[in-house]
Amino acid sequence: MAQEGPDPKDDHPQYLDPSELGTKEYWETYYKRSLEYLSSKKTDAILLTTATENPSDNDNDDEVRGDDDDDIGTSWFSEHQAARKVLKFLTSRSFPLSPRNTSSAQTTILDLGTGNGGMLALLRRKGGFSGDMVGVDYSAQSVQLARELQRLKVSTGYATDKEYDSDDSEGDQDEEGEGDGGEAEQRDIRFEEWDVLDPVNEDALAQRGGKRISWFPYDRNGFDIVLDKGTFDAVSLSDETIAEETSTSNKDDSEKSDRNGKIVQQRICHKYPLMAAKLVRPGGFLVVTSCNWTEEELVRWFLATGDLRVWGRVDYPQFGFGGYQGQGVYTVCFERKS
Repeated sequence: MAQEGPDPKDDHPQYLDPSELGTKEYWETYYKRSLEYLSSKKTDAILLTTATENPSDNDNDDEVRGDDDDDIGTSWFSEHQAARKVLKFLTSRSFPLSPRNTSSAQTTILDLGTGNGGMLALLRRKGGFSGDMVGVDYSAQSVQLARELQRLKVSTGYATDKEYDSDDSEGDQDEEGEGDGGEAEQRDIRFEEWDVLDPVNEDALAQRGGKRISWFPYDRNGFDIVLDKGTFDAVSLSDETIAEETSTSNKDDSEKSDRNGKIVQQRICHKYPLMAAKLVRPGGFLVVTSCNWTEEELVRWFLATGDLRVWGRVDYPQFGFGGYQGQGVYTVCFERKS
């Protein structure tokens, strides 16, 4: 349900009702439980191996893999096959940076709000992207989980082609890019704790005060591809407002006057599209997936930055109800203007 948002002249959709899913505490708890679950599965596998006369006969990876229906720590749109859809989109011949069209070793990818890191692992192994990959999240527990899953190679992203394809109900894996073998699979993905909305990080991104981010490709002016798999959704559910800066003026950009002269304070979600766009190099792509915003609303939010244009979209099954057509998730691909 939508709340009253900013003044209509700002051309933004109405705000979403705040939710616990918009708090850092929720996600820290979520990924902490995922880590505990992973630890219990590791213990089960060790006990099973110890008690078995011939450990090689046991598929311990499946024991550690855990969830029958989902990856450990996965919480984004699994029922819509979003990961597979985005993979297919990024590896299609029509996408300019697909490994089919360019050297995958040169393509850099940032996963903004990486969660368990599984999407990057999927792009590395199944998609054939072998360039530098970085996954960031403001949850320390998320980063710890992603690093542990990479070490153990137990999420879907690290599955063999046979394991992955056997679970592909759409039968369209031939449309996806092909992995380029050992090099892509062996290069580790870097996972870091980082909050895109922290003003300190904004200064570092702009290299103000001598601050720099160790993993950011300053020499390329940003990443080739930046992924958002529900991070903007979570930010939109936060009731946090943009911090007011000390200034000689009466109000800063966090406050806007409505038509009646009343001061309206902006929610933190206003800042996110601007920061996300800055992480993309000119000519690069920002791919945003959402279950809280429609395609039209996503376009309104992100085009308001002035730095982006719509390049494409990912198709999902639609449903009809009461004469209306809709779908449960939307993915829009934006290109940063050169």
